Amino acid sequence: MSAEQPLIAALQRYKDERKARWHTPGHKGQAPMGLVDGASDVTEVGELTPKSHRRDPLHTSEDLMAKTFGTLRTWYSVQGATLPVMASILAACRPGDTVLVDRNAHRSVLSGLVLAGARPLWIYPALGPGAYVLPVPDKVRAQMIRRHKPKAVIVTNPTYDGLSASLKESVAACQALQIPLIVDEAHGTHFFGHRGFPLSALSQGADLVCHGTHKTEPVLTQTGLLHQNTSRVSTEQIQQAWDLLATSSPSYLLMASLDTLQGLRQTPAYHARWEALADAAHKVWDDLEKKDVLVLQKWWRDQGGMADPAKLTLIGTGDALLSHLRQYGEPEKADPFGVTLVLTPYDEWPVLEQAIRGIGGGMAGNVWPDLAQWPQAEMLLSPAEAMRQPREWVPVREACGRIAAAPVTPYPPGVPVIMPGERIDSAMISWLQSASAWCGQKTGDVQGFAPPPEGTLAKEGEQGLWVTSEVVGN
Repeated sequence: MSAEQPLIAALQRYKDERKARWHTPGHKGQAPMGLVDGASDVTEVGELTPKSHRRDPLHTSEDLMAKTFGTLRTWYSVQGATLPVMASILAACRPGDTVLVDRNAHRSVLSGLVLAGARPLWIYPALGPGAYVLPVPDKVRAQMIRRHKPKAVIVTNPTYDGLSASLKESVAACQALQIPLIVDEAHGTHFFGHRGFPLSALSQGADLVCHGTHKTEPVLTQTGLLHQNTSRVSTEQIQQAWDLLATSSPSYLLMASLDTLQGLRQTPAYHARWEALADAAHKVWDDLEKKDVLVLQKWWRDQGGMADPAKLTLIGTGDALLSHLRQYGEPEKADPFGVTLVLTPYDEWPVLEQAIRGIGGGMAGNVWPDLAQWPQAEMLLSPAEAMRQPREWVPVREACGRIAAAPVTPYPPGVPVIMPGERIDSAMISWLQSASAWCGQKTGDVQGFAPPPEGTLAKEGEQGLWVTSEVVGN
């Protein structure tokens, strides 16, 4: 009898379903990704050893990638966009620095803030139809930059659902004050140089730009890029931070798939396929509008914003939409108010068209749920201070008024709803309970909303939160 292999078994079941993959990674199980085989899984040996003088295959490939993006320097990550984000923050910030941060930041931004010991000044986004997060307005951010003069600015653009806004005024304000502007563009690797897509932060003048290549590109999961677009943060500072955080045994299989991407980026056919996708996606937006189905990306574009055609968010009754779409493929994420699909040039377009034909107005639900804005909690400790405090688990019924000691993060999209150092209030608790109920029955998870640790007295099935042991700021 063979040993149990639950992960392999689950992967095989997923493969056997042969459904469309409307989710990351961008290759959709179809595209070539370099030498993906056991014989190529090697470490830093022989000519593969990276050299300080940079005359080696890895650094040569990185330099070729940088050339395709027009940057000063590009680093290959085998830790997704998380390593680029954390390294950027660690390179640009010092302990105690005040940093202006979009509140819809990914949890990797929180990790970077904790490692750097920086204190965030949050700038809150508005919510659109379906309670989906909208980009922070450029003018509002620029005003806060000029007013508060932070040591750095961290922007999330686009949102998880591909909504994007201009960075022109934010870039100008940062340049005037010599403040580094870091952009988490994890979901926008494919923007640069393509008609029909939002402007990349690289072309708008951001200093450091982070890409999660696997989200939409034909590369292996766990790959990413960090681009140094200006010299405001020095190469030496970035490299030092990178060396502190990056694995010393990077996977050459992952980096080979990035090398495949840089080669593709030098061919006209690669760019033509992305632009063809944009045209096809815009037609899908129009077709769904005729069915009275609201497409978040089209709605945002109609408001004057920029939206990614590689994301398709259908607003309506999440249950009904998810149930229908799962007959054909697996979406990226779903919630009570809608479903999001990730589309790339490697999708089987006839399957998508067939699925869309079956969507009707009957799947449209409450477009504007009773969520007016992102919960604006009181921050009593910086995230670094809160995570270093003695902490305890408390049942959710006792958490109101306590200070969070750990993030609480719905995944996807991986954006903490509660940050360490924030006071927990009744609105947060109500949101967590409803989100947890959805995730338990449908998709995703709420990380940090957890059962009691072993040995803790609690009611059966009770969930709780980690809070600081001392009640701060009463």
